[in-house]
Amino acid sequence: MPLDWFADRLERNIVIAGFADDLPLLGTAGLGIQQAPKQSHKGMLWGMYVRPEARGTGLAAALVQRMIGEAQGVVEEIQLRVVTSNEAAVRIYSRFGFKEYGLERRALKIGTRYYDELLMTLACQ
Repeated sequence: MPLDWFADRLERNIVIAGFADDLPLLGTAGLGIQQAPKQSHKGMLWGMYVRPEARGTGLAAALVQRMIGEAQGVVEEIQLRVVTSNEAAVRIYSRFGFKEYGLERRALKIGTRYYDELLMTLACQ
């Protein structure tokens, strides 16, 4: 994608990152705010990723907590999608109060394998 595409995406989203000392980027998370007037009360948590060497350190929880804080007063609800087999991520989101509201079967296809995604939501009031 051209540089303008990335710049526009960063302008319309909240993006946070996790670092430690002089180490490279260890984790990221983004919150996209719906632009359509009828959907502008919702945000989508996207791009949640923690490098393998930083897993189990509390960084993922810190990113989720910070994103919830950023969403307060901006949106009424945060939604997300997570692959059902990513049990660690589902546990973290559940710990912060995200509730399941749906399941999309065969949401992703990598090679010849399909993955289901769990749809989750959190009220931000």
